[in-house]
Amino acid sequence: MGIFYIGHPPDQYNGSPAESVRLCAQNPALHGGWPIKAKEYSSDASFNARDFCSMVLQSIGPVILIQSVKQSIIEEVRVRVGARVPVLVERIDNVADLRSVLVRAQTQFQSGEPLVALDVIVGLLMIRKLEQERMWTGNSKGYMWVSDIPKGRGLDAKYAPRVAHVLNILFQHELIVFKTSNGKKKYALNPDRRKEIYEILRDRKLPSEVNRLLLRHPATETVRALDALDDYDSPPERV
Repeated sequence: MGIFYIGHPPDQYNGSPAESVRLCAQNPALHGGWPIKAKEYSSDASFNARDFCSMVLQSIGPVILIQSVKQSIIEEVRVRVGARVPVLVERIDNVADLRSVLVRAQTQFQSGEPLVALDVIVGLLMIRKLEQERMWTGNSKGYMWVSDIPKGRGLDAKYAPRVAHVLNILFQHELIVFKTSNGKKKYALNPDRRKEIYEILRDRKLPSEVNRLLLRHPATETVRALDALDDYDSPPERV
């Protein structure tokens, strides 16, 4: 079962958005059965977006921000969790409006939205796999053969056709390195970029120049493919 996260204005009149939120929370069966966690805005139409998003990341689910809310809050929420879950910004006039939005948000979340460029997915999962396997150079056991990269354990074989292209881009931008053994290349994460690599895994965001190149291929994949990166929401840096 999922959960809805709703930000709403203060309860200032009968039939307010806050009242609609309470009514929906009291009868979840009418919007798919998911519970609601609500956050009321302060008098200046804002709230602590960092704390709100931390709550979302603890147990992910769609976010609904009911107008009116400061644009800066909308932008911060989208930056913090918009790559993980649908973020809807809606004007609500009554409880029926809110139930309709809840059903739509649930459908988007269950269908895997938001969608992410396939090569971005491959790049992030590839970095995760190399990190999980402790591929940080050193001796021969600190490198992985190209053919072993898309063999499960975090990077499914279905991604194999994109591996060589993504590897090349990550190498060009020095996130990974290689050495040649028996005439073939073996790859590892660049230990000189260790701090940045853990930030990439935690934030699920590649450097802009890398991301731009990985966006060129038109295929997309559900963001749920990146749920494996939950391990890095607060990663212990491995050595």
